[in-house]
Amino acid sequence: HAHTRKRDYAILMLFLGTGVRVSECVGIDIGDLDLAANAVLVTRKGGNQVILYYPNEVADALKTYLEERKHIQPATKADENALFLSLQRRRISQRAVQIMVKKYCSVAVPLKKRMSPHKLRSTYGTMLYNETGDIYLVAEVLGHKDVNTTQRHYATVAEDRKRMAANIIKLRDEDECGGSDKDEG
Repeated sequence: HAHTRKRDYAILMLFLGTGVRVSECVGIDIGDLDLAANAVLVTRKGGNQVILYYPNEVADALKTYLEERKHIQPATKADENALFLSLQRRRISQRAVQIMVKKYCSVAVPLKKRMSPHKLRSTYGTMLYNETGDIYLVAEVLGHKDVNTTQRHYATVAEDRKRMAANIIKLRDEDECGGSDKDEG
């Protein structure tokens, strides 16, 4: 949609670049962004606030959207600080974000039946775990209070890493393993 393309792209990039929850995303105010530090202040479940850092690709998408956002007059005083606005110029709702993600993902990945903001969050968690191998870091960044929650969600990734580890270590040089009988005896 031409009117929401920059906003939608910024939202999708924010999910993929931070692992933010949909409730956290819609709660972001313009003042929560620190563009110089590539950081955003989000309010987690339970009301505690944390700073999430994002890569340059997310920063670029946010800056592009903010240029457009400057020219949008919010419908009410209560919505004027909201980062993401709906077509009605109100703070975008969680449901609207869920529908938007499903719409774009059905075009980008037509075989995937159930795409959601949570799947994008999970994609971020998986990519972070694959890059770092640090389940504690993933738990902290995703805001899981208990690392066991993270472990349950990423257990298959951990199993794949263990399988890979089994093939990395070579107990004997392969040249020594086959074909030669001179050391037998």
